[in-house]
Amino acid sequence: MKKRFFKMILGVVIATACATSVSAQNIYFTDPTQAVSASVEASQAIVKQPRGNVISTGILEISNPGGGEIGVYMQTLSHIEIDETVFGVYLDRWIESEERWANVADYKFTYNKENSPDEDLTTKAISFNIVGQPADCYYRLRGVHMVISAGEREMLSSRTDGVLITN
Repeated sequence: MKKRFFKMILGVVIATACATSVSAQNIYFTDPTQAVSASVEASQAIVKQPRGNVISTGILEISNPGGGEIGVYMQTLSHIEIDETVFGVYLDRWIESEERWANVADYKFTYNKENSPDEDLTTKAISFNIVGQPADCYYRLRGVHMVISAGEREMLSSRTDGVLITN
C-alpha cells in the first residue's frame, strides 16, 4: 500500500513539473569586449534575442565617416508584425584621465503604425550622423531596441566597441 501511494505521489509531482510553463524575462543585455583601437574604422554589435517572442535581432553600428562626424546605424528585426518600434541611442566618450566611459548625448526615435501606416515596422532601421562632438576621441554607442505588438513590450540592449573619431 505504501509503495502504491508513493508511486502516485511521485507521478503527480512529475506531471506538475512537466506542465509548469517557463517564463523568460524580456530584457536582455549584451556585454561584448570593449576595445579601443586607432586602427578600427567602425564597430558593429549584432545581438540575437535568446528567447524573444517578438524581437529577432538588434543591430547597432558606429563608424568614422571623417570630418569629426560619428556615423550611427541601428536596426531591429522582429518575428511578427508589430505596432510600434522605439530606438534609444546613447553616445559615450572615453575619458582617458578617469579611464571610464561618460554619456555625452542620447537620441530617441519612435515609429508607430498611426504615424507611418505604410511602413513595415518588422525590419525598421535608422541611420544618421552625429556632429558637434570633439574629434580625436574614442566613442561608443549603446542602444535599446524596443517593440510593442498587441500590447506586449519587448526590449533588447546592444553596445559597440570604442572607435576613434577623427577630422
